[in-house]
Amino acid sequence: MFETVKQQGEDIEKLKEAQKGLAKGQIALMEWKKDMDKWRHESDTNYHDLKTTILTENKETRSFFQSIMDKQWDLIKSTTGMQHELKKADTDIKKVDSEIKRDNWAKAWDFMKTLFAAGGIVYLIFEAFILK
Repeated sequence: MFETVKQQGEDIEKLKEAQKGLAKGQIALMEWKKDMDKWRHESDTNYHDLKTTILTENKETRSFFQSIMDKQWDLIKSTTGMQHELKKADTDIKKVDSEIKRDNWAKAWDFMKTLFAAGGIVYLIFEAFILK
C-alpha cells in the first residue's frame, strides 16, 4: 500500500509539472493573442490610412485633370471663336474691297460723264484738228 501511495504521489507531481507547463503554454498563447490583436489593429489602422491617402490622391488627380480639361475646352472655344472672328474679318475685308472698287468705278464714271457730257473732249479734238 505504501508503494501505491508513493506511486500516486509521483503521479501527482507529474500532473503538477504538466499543469505548470500547460499554464506556461496558456500564458504564451495569451501573449501571442495580444500580439496578434495589436498587429491586426495596426494593420486596420494602416489600411484605413492607406485608403484615405488613395482617396485623397484620387480626388486631387481628378480635380487636376478636370482643370486641364477645362483649360483645353476654353482653348478650343477661343480657337473656334478666333476662326469665327477671322471669317468675319475676311468677309468684312472683301466687303470693304468691293465697296472701294465700286466707289472707284463710280468716280471714274462720273469723270467720264463730266468730260463727255459737257462736250469738252469733243470740242478739244475738234479744235485741234479743224482749227489748225
